[in-house]
Amino acid sequence: MPAAIATKKILAVLALLAIPMLASCSGGGESSASPSPLPVVQMDAQQLKAKLAEFGKGLPKAKVFDDRALRSSIPAAQEWMENMEVTPSKCGVTFAAPITEQLKNSTMGAIEYQDGYLTVALFKDEETLKEQWEAKLEENAGCSRYTVKSGNESRAYHLAKQPIDSPAEMNESYVVTSSNGSSTEQQLIVRSATSNVLIGLQEPTSKDSAAEQLKAATETMQALLEQLN
Repeated sequence: MPAAIATKKILAVLALLAIPMLASCSGGGESSASPSPLPVVQMDAQQLKAKLAEFGKGLPKAKVFDDRALRSSIPAAQEWMENMEVTPSKCGVTFAAPITEQLKNSTMGAIEYQDGYLTVALFKDEETLKEQWEAKLEENAGCSRYTVKSGNESRAYHLAKQPIDSPAEMNESYVVTSSNGSSTEQQLIVRSATSNVLIGLQEPTSKDSAAEQLKAATETMQALLEQLN
């Protein structure tokens, strides 16, 4: 990802790709049904980039980033994470492992589109993805509210878990409300894992539109999964 891309964008993309991520403190992991097993998706970085480019044709102002571009942004994101202060401190434990380690066994790709991000991580081993996801459910309990201080800015976060109806094996969805005391932002975060595939989506949202957005998001993510298989 070019250096001109803001750190905030870098973090948004990498947070969706990494397991665990700070925002996953809200818990999750439910599945709406017992899905049929899907085969492991095997493709290299260029093949994944091509798939995302094709899928991105249906998204407004889409721009695709491949594995190499995303990995080049990791040092800047890691530095920011190491210099921030999270309260309560246990809610910052999700950043303890370097992002490089979290993502070393995956092939990554992302689409930045108008007001949102869609990410894919293909893990070498489906068991690794499942174990990392499940290991954090208990560890992240009790972190629905926390504060992050970075430099001179402090933002308070509230995570509201959302019910999700998805055929994926593992799912989590929530509305993240953050405020620095003078302005407030809300983001819809959705992540689903099936076989060795982790797909994430993030978009700005509001109280009135979150439910409808979530439905559309799960449909988009399922369509992408089908294209990858």
